[in-house]
Amino acid sequence: MQFTTRRWFYWLVAAVLLHGCSGVGTRQSGPGNEQLYLDRAGKLESVQHWGLVGRLSLDDGEQGGSGKLRWNVWPAGSDLDFHGAMGRGAWQLQVREGGATLKTSDGNVQTAPAVDALVQAQLGWSFPVGDLEWWVRGLRAPGAADVVQYDSDGLLLSLQQSGWRVEFKRYRDFGGTAFPVRLEAQRGSYRVKLAIGNWRLGLETGG
Repeated sequence: MQFTTRRWFYWLVAAVLLHGCSGVGTRQSGPGNEQLYLDRAGKLESVQHWGLVGRLSLDDGEQGGSGKLRWNVWPAGSDLDFHGAMGRGAWQLQVREGGATLKTSDGNVQTAPAVDALVQAQLGWSFPVGDLEWWVRGLRAPGAADVVQYDSDGLLLSLQQSGWRVEFKRYRDFGGTAFPVRLEAQRGSYRVKLAIGNWRLGLETGG
């Protein structure tokens, strides 16, 4: 199967969207649950460096696949590395204040002033890349969000935002804070699944 830059960007959209031991709590929402959520959100927003390693799968209604994802984030930018089965479909995405750069395994390099513009140019349709950095941590992205559900501990169960429905299937404790380890996002025929094996906090790397 031939992997084109456009196909790689389907993976990028899912990831830049993405094996836990414990499930989420009781499905309920209310003022108390939201306050617990806000307390957790405030704690997470103070973490300046973080990263995750997991497995990403995507089904666009016609084709799909999966691969390993590594994502490191710090105040000045972020790096995402994806490796599909047998090394096919590999790409590296660098996001910095001055723009975004995509490098694919065939040596192709694409740049744009912003990561959203890079996705738009390669896919031909818009995707809220910036929202993923919030969703993957179990947080609402800035802006309006519809049909938000919390569990009894204030953890996000589901939300609808930017046209996507995101469901948080499972959380696990890392460093005293619960983080998503399984989540799904869907918009129309696009379905994204992310199983996170490890969260790393307090990263000091980047460039």
